[in-house]
Amino acid sequence: MTTDLKTSLLINRQVPEFIREEYPLFITFLEAYYEYLENQQGIQINDLVTKSKDIRYINDVDQSIDDFEQQFFNSFAPYIPSNNLAVDKEFLIKNVLPLYLAKGSENSFKLLFRFLFGQELELRYPKNEILRASDGKWNVESSLKISTDVYSVHTGDGSTKEFYLAPCRCPLTDVVLPFRGTIYIDDVEQSSGYHVRQETKKLVFDTAPSNGSEIKVLYIAFDESILQNRQLTGQTSGASAIIEKVSQKYVNNELITEVFLTNKNIIGNFQTGEILSTTYVNPNGVLINLELTTISSFLTIQLIDGGSNYNVGDPVIFNTTASVQPSAFVSSIFSGVIDRTTLINGGSGFQANRRVAAVGYEPSALDFAIANVDTTGANTTNTFVILSNIISDIDPANTTIDSADYALPANTISPQNVNTQIIYSLGNTAYFNIGEISGVSVINSSVSVTSTPTLNAAPANVTISSTDIFIDTFGSLGKLVINDGGADYEIFDELVFTNKPMSFGIGAEAEVRNVDASGAITQVSFVPSKISGTVTVSATDSVVVTGTDTLFVDELNVGDQIMVGYDTRTVDVIDSNTSLNVSSASWTETYTDRNIRLLNLNLLGGQGYSNDKLPTITVTSDNGTGAEIAVTTILGDGETLEASSTQTPGEIERITVTNPGRGFTSSIEVDLTQSGDGLANANATFTPTFEVFPGRWTTSDSILSSSDRKLQGRDYYVNYSYVTTSTIEFEKYKNIFKSLLHPAGFKPYGEILRQDEISANNITIESLTTNTSTTLSGKVNVNSSIYVVGTGTLFNVANTNGLITIGSEISVNTETRVVDSIISNTVLTVTEAFTVTSNLEDFNVVNTI
Repeated sequence: MTTDLKTSLLINRQVPEFIREEYPLFITFLEAYYEYLENQQGIQINDLVTKSKDIRYINDVDQSIDDFEQQFFNSFAPYIPSNNLAVDKEFLIKNVLPLYLAKGSENSFKLLFRFLFGQELELRYPKNEILRASDGKWNVESSLKISTDVYSVHTGDGSTKEFYLAPCRCPLTDVVLPFRGTIYIDDVEQSSGYHVRQETKKLVFDTAPSNGSEIKVLYIAFDESILQNRQLTGQTSGASAIIEKVSQKYVNNELITEVFLTNKNIIGNFQTGEILSTTYVNPNGVLINLELTTISSFLTIQLIDGGSNYNVGDPVIFNTTASVQPSAFVSSIFSGVIDRTTLINGGSGFQANRRVAAVGYEPSALDFAIANVDTTGANTTNTFVILSNIISDIDPANTTIDSADYALPANTISPQNVNTQIIYSLGNTAYFNIGEISGVSVINSSVSVTSTPTLNAAPANVTISSTDIFIDTFGSLGKLVINDGGADYEIFDELVFTNKPMSFGIGAEAEVRNVDASGAITQVSFVPSKISGTVTVSATDSVVVTGTDTLFVDELNVGDQIMVGYDTRTVDVIDSNTSLNVSSASWTETYTDRNIRLLNLNLLGGQGYSNDKLPTITVTSDNGTGAEIAVTTILGDGETLEASSTQTPGEIERITVTNPGRGFTSSIEVDLTQSGDGLANANATFTPTFEVFPGRWTTSDSILSSSDRKLQGRDYYVNYSYVTTSTIEFEKYKNIFKSLLHPAGFKPYGEILRQDEISANNITIESLTTNTSTTLSGKVNVNSSIYVVGTGTLFNVANTNGLITIGSEISVNTETRVVDSIISNTVLTVTEAFTVTSNLEDFNVVNTI
């Protein structure tokens, strides 16, 4: 610091005028004296005047760091060395407060490392690599298929000539494009009278559109990425959802947009061909309304009635709206005896591929089979659990009543003895994929019949101890029909079953599962038996279930499965008769004073009922009235099938599709009236607009065979340890971190990342045609998902060093994908799922040159 304004220069202006005039020698003396004080002559005290003037700068670290460096570091950064810092000392002193405020957090470690070495520090936690039972993350994705034709919609006011456009981008190369498209005013295409300012993305009309007119802009290359995190609303269905991710793909050689939705925000059901609306806020803050259209792809044709007098090659006409119309022809006609069946009632409790017997006929002469079963029916049972043990499972020669263990097979607990409740000693088995019959196939038809044979479908069965157990033996109710939904009902209203005289069925319970806007019942379902009292779940992320008038201690055991509302959970801890914990949270919703139901206490749908005396049903409700609901059959019964015999030639047997079409925005009507007798009838089905994908594990937290999961240990694989990864030796910063930032109770570890291992030893350059391939450290696992899970990989570090970025092409086991996000050093996602499961593969980055 220096001071240019010296006191000796000011004496002549500070002394009164009469002294300057009468005593000039005194003025000269004062000036000489202050000049002496201001001159440094080897003794620091001679510069006191200058020093005194610089005192006001001492508190400015930028001005005084040279003179007070040690004092500043002693006061504000006593544990940080002042030598060899990667940042200016002034900068460190001025920014050390945020470091202290964030002490113990990841950000504080990374900030201090930048101060010391000017490099990035990676932190990871061994606890994230510990194998934990029942801790895997399960994800169910949904998607909506929409056309690539996107419109922005504006309204004219008679004076506005300029309207903002949405951005355009090539979907394949991701290159920003100038606007290209078609302009409509009140659905009339405009060929002139406007121009586009590409630099400002504005549509400018020569004359302002009239007040109230609708201006629609169709984009040829719309930037689909701007739809992410936007809400879509169906203008017809009223359904809505939040878009989580957007991608494009080819279906039947047509480019479509597929948007993936957040399941918890999906409301209602989207329809095929309906217009969707959303909004986009451009960089100027202007809200632009957008319209899109849902589409579907043609899938199959299902014959309903084959008619007669058709010929092979007759065309099939489709009435639909699509970008490419489908085509098909009659490829086979009927010329035999019994060739079909008619499904009048599908019953309930059947399995696909079970035999359908023609009463009075040998299988070699006439035989049928269940071709399809509807396992998604809203009001039927699709899974049925029974006890799997019988008396003969116990060894009579070596087992007495007071035996220590009855040694029942498939038991749920062990040992079982006289002190064990029967329900907990017996094992379970289940009938899976059961439902009502939706299709029957003719297996053998080699005889002519004079009357229509009676068909009887075999009920679903399981095999226990070499014995077939048919589902109809239990007499459990299987199918509910809503004849009138009534009004003002609520979800979870209970159905009450009342037996008819001389009927002895017990245990059937059911609930209202869905209602429409007027409170009319639209779905009911069989549910497990309820136990005493009601329960409350106060938060969706809580594991605590609180009871009112409940008897948890007496009626439940740890490991029991209970149902509250929509959710089924496993009992983990029973604290008292009115409080218990379940093994996992994430409830569908919170519940207040809901029934608590115990799975497997009784058979689902009860037992002991018969089809000739089915119970009547009333609905218990506070406000609902007018509902009429009936039970139509027990499981394994209730089907009505007819076999048809005809000698009429030309009945259509099969239709072959020659072009499946694409881009459907309306339902498909199959027209067979132009050939034959014109009475044939068929339905065309297509892939749904809205699709829910099978769930998948998104992490390997609880997968025993996962190579990146370790058993918890004593020191390293524990909840309270952390690892720092960098190119700097751990010893160079260990003591600084421990003195300044280290959280008490944690154990630190350091991992050295040698630059030469990244830049040379672990990089292989392969000569392709126009690409080079870089192999990064570690091994990776992939399966039919978008996730890449690594072992010993350093994705974040490689990203910091520029070896891999979002948008990079990677190759695993010859499959090339594009990086979508980098989650951690061991997990990243790609834009398209892998098709082949591969473990411990090299991880290659493809660099285009």
